[in-house]
Amino acid sequence: LLQDRYIWTLWSKFIRVHMGENRSDPRLAKRGWQIVEMFAVRVAVESPLLQLDREFDFLVPPEMSDLISWGSRVGFSFGRSKNKLTGLVVEVLNSSNFARTPIDSVLGNGPVITKELYQFCRGVANRQVVATGEILQAAVPAHMPRIKASHPPHVAPAKPKEVTREVFLTANQEKLGDTFVPSWARIFVEKASAKLLSGQSSLLIAPEYSDVEQIRIAAATLGLEITVWDMTKKSSRFQTYHEVLGQAKVVVGTRSVIYAPVGNLGLIAVADDSDDSYREVGSPKTNLRDLALLRAGENVCLLFGAPYRSVELQRLVEIGYLTELKLSTSTPRISFSNPGVRIDDASLKLAKEALLEGTLLIVIPRKGSSAAAFCGDCGERLRCTCGGFIWEKSKDSFCCRLCGRPTLFCHKCRSSNFRRGRSGSSRTAAEIGKMFPTALVYEATQEKKPEITDRVNQIVVATPGSAPRLEGGYAGLLVLDTDVWLAAQNLQAEQYALRDWSEAVELLKPSGRAVFAGLGETLGKPLALWQHREIARASYLEAKSLQLPPAIRTVTLKGTPKQLEMAQQVILANKGSLIRSDGKTASYRFAYSNGSKIASELRTIATSAKAVEKGGKTVRGFSITMDDMEGF
Repeated sequence: LLQDRYIWTLWSKFIRVHMGENRSDPRLAKRGWQIVEMFAVRVAVESPLLQLDREFDFLVPPEMSDLISWGSRVGFSFGRSKNKLTGLVVEVLNSSNFARTPIDSVLGNGPVITKELYQFCRGVANRQVVATGEILQAAVPAHMPRIKASHPPHVAPAKPKEVTREVFLTANQEKLGDTFVPSWARIFVEKASAKLLSGQSSLLIAPEYSDVEQIRIAAATLGLEITVWDMTKKSSRFQTYHEVLGQAKVVVGTRSVIYAPVGNLGLIAVADDSDDSYREVGSPKTNLRDLALLRAGENVCLLFGAPYRSVELQRLVEIGYLTELKLSTSTPRISFSNPGVRIDDASLKLAKEALLEGTLLIVIPRKGSSAAAFCGDCGERLRCTCGGFIWEKSKDSFCCRLCGRPTLFCHKCRSSNFRRGRSGSSRTAAEIGKMFPTALVYEATQEKKPEITDRVNQIVVATPGSAPRLEGGYAGLLVLDTDVWLAAQNLQAEQYALRDWSEAVELLKPSGRAVFAGLGETLGKPLALWQHREIARASYLEAKSLQLPPAIRTVTLKGTPKQLEMAQQVILANKGSLIRSDGKTASYRFAYSNGSKIASELRTIATSAKAVEKGGKTVRGFSITMDDMEGF
């Protein structure tokens, strides 16, 4: 009878689900039915639909009662169509007036999430105005019945001692044992070691796997046992996830490690907080910096380290949330030259000296042969019919930056006589090779990853973030085309430039020297003195006076005119203001203190919006992007 859905429906009319309550009913006794003790569970559905972003109650069949506990993953049929869905048990109930449908199955043999991680996922969903199920799908690996997962007992939560929130500025690499590592890697490992001795976990987060390797080297040198958050395969992630579930561990990885289900979390340390890889491109469009602040809450220590100072962190310093961690670091050896020729005398002198000592690193902003192309007859900059600009991807190969279609002539005057613009990494490498014919020249981009060792008379021409790390560091750094970085059509162009340049400076050996060609005194002097805090503070005060991010928060909405009108009323009522609107898309700004209330009321509008068809796909009828910086 327990397997019969029809009988379950009849029973639900007569039985109140109360453990231990006398529920004998003469109407049931006359029919010869036996009363069975049952209980219910409250389940969070693993679905990205906002309409399902709530907790549902389900009955638990007696044969499953010993298998279900808080955090278990269960399967159930949902709705009239009886779609098969999964969810996580977030509460075990003695009674429920709403449970009518039984659980179909229990997936796995134990909890798959901690209470702390679940509350964090709910907080992320509320902040970004997405379904909690969408965050749970990103945080918790899917069930893999063929992979064995261990379930050791969780560590007992400990009361936090002193909670610190610190930020520090690094410079060059430093010698640790027999190798060189960035200063932040050593500091992260030392802080995590202290937390582990007190029974607390730590999450050490870096932007790239090459940076994770630096933490691993520092941990091995200092004798700290770590767990590397393995995302190479689904099975590896599944095993690593369950290995650290509820345990006191030091977990190291890239941005996804923020969802590691460790127990008794005591420290979150983030390196290079402005790196582009920390921002989620698709929904929910989160930024790791914000996720770290959210998960830390009031009981977890925070630590940020980088060779530059982001304006976002400087804001937290200004309001007193973060404090400076004082370090005795030396200032890098940096010089600059005024605008003029691309490679001036100072640059040539640095190159010659560096090649005698080791490897020279040359950083430029763009890849390819030429960053732009112009018509040799009419002089216009070449554009594709789709609106994208034309660039020279490789020698004599001109194509569109947006759609990739090749271009054979100017669409304005039909001339096929092209003139190249600024040199990209490929052409620069060829030009440098002619200037230093005896040197070995490599090109490093996102697509080209040369494997090199530290040796003399060697040159690496790299785009931002692509230069390979050398065990001993680079002997010299030459930064070209600084004006191209600063001329980018972006509100944060200067911040991104300082980030790219500082990351390159960090690759130098302690005795290495850098030259910024054509930078000028305005930015050259404070950079040479390594005054990143002062630069960031000036940028923050300017953004605050102009009411621009990150001094305030923003939201971008897409929907029907009626939906946008409802949203505008909500935002204006909470002291927000309109930035721009074209009838289909609108952007607003508001204070941090009003963010949670605005997000909650926008969620109500989004939940009632119907899905629409766009490009053969079903998308949300009302789109909400919190803290959208694409328009600035």
